[in-house]
Order: sequence, then structure tokens, then C-alpha cells
Amino acid sequence: MSCPSARAGRWVAVVCLLAAYGCTGPSVPLEMTSLDPSQDQWKIAQHYSHEAAALRQKAEEVSDRALVYEQLFGRDSEWVAGARLLAQFYQEEARERERLAGSHVGVAGGRPPLYPPGLPPR
Repeated sequence: MSCPSARAGRWVAVVCLLAAYGCTGPSVPLEMTSLDPSQDQWKIAQHYSHEAAALRQKAEEVSDRALVYEQLFGRDSEWVAGARLLAQFYQEEARERERLAGSHVGVAGGRPPLYPPGLPPR
């Protein structure tokens, strides 16, 4: 037969665990435009850097496509002009994302953390 105080102790432990779990709740999403130091500025900068890399890759792909269009339709083709304009747009957007990443790195102190973002220090 179990002791009443032992049962009460188990219930207290269960209630404490549930309360602790409830306090963790869902994480608050990052405010990507915020330069508030309380936000994870490294994570925001990393996001913008990844976007810049993806945009540069798109610019390269569209530039390659423009060369193909030039061979198929001629240098003065609207296809070529449109592809070149799109590549230019992607390049400008990539530069903007890098600028944004740089501003968030500046807020974060200008130096990367000692451990990768998302991993706790050892």
C-alpha cells in the first residue's frame, strides 16, 4: 500500500512538470526588420545572407538563359532584354540583402558568436 504523502509528492511533481512545459510555449518569431538587440541578430543576418546567395544563383541562371535566348532569337530580342533585366533585378536584390545582413551583424556586435547559431555553447 502506498503512503498518502508519497502520492501527493508524485502529483506535485506532475503538476510542476506540466506548469514548466506550459511556460515554455511557442517561440516568438523573429522580427526581421528590427534592429532591436534583444532579437537574435545573428540569425536574422544569416537569413539575409542565405537569401542573397539564392538571389545571386538566380541571377546567374537567368544570365545563362539570356545567352541561350540571344543565340535563338538574336541580340535585340525581347526575350534577351527581359532576361537581362530580370538578372539585373536579382543582382540588385542580392546586394540589398547583403546590406541588410551587414546592418544586423553591426547590431550584434560585428563579430560572429563562438558557436554556430542555434547551438548552445559547450
